[in-house]
Amino acid sequence: MGAAAPNGTMPTLLTKIGKVYKDTIKMSQDAPDVTEHFEEGKAAPEVRNKFRKIQKVTFSLMDADAQVLADYVGGEVVAGKWMYDGNEAVANKAILLESEQGFDFEIPNADIEAVINADMSAKGIFLVDFTITPMAVTAGKAIRGVPKATT
Repeated sequence: MGAAAPNGTMPTLLTKIGKVYKDTIKMSQDAPDVTEHFEEGKAAPEVRNKFRKIQKVTFSLMDADAQVLADYVGGEVVAGKWMYDGNEAVANKAILLESEQGFDFEIPNADIEAVINADMSAKGIFLVDFTITPMAVTAGKAIRGVPKATT
């Protein structure tokens, strides 16, 4: 993660925010909204308009500390404690997603929704679930796939 770049240029200074819980990171894209217009009595549309949707990334972080909670869920850190009342805004960030294969993804201006998902039982774990949505940039594209180098 790094400072958001609404101009579309990925920042060079990025910081790993924590450990992604095994098998939780996913990228998905909803089907487009489709509007069809028909001639009376005909089964095939005359016009078919599509409104495509942007990809979203979801993952769970397993080692969040008070500062991570403040930065991504909202709130503030006071004397080492996370303080939250639900009214805090969370700033957009730039994010680089490094994959095991295929593509790494750059999102220079990402909206971040982070929520606590804690199982407080003896077998449970404290997770923070993230949903990353690419936002518009003034130059370039909102999300970029960079092919992994092959060896």
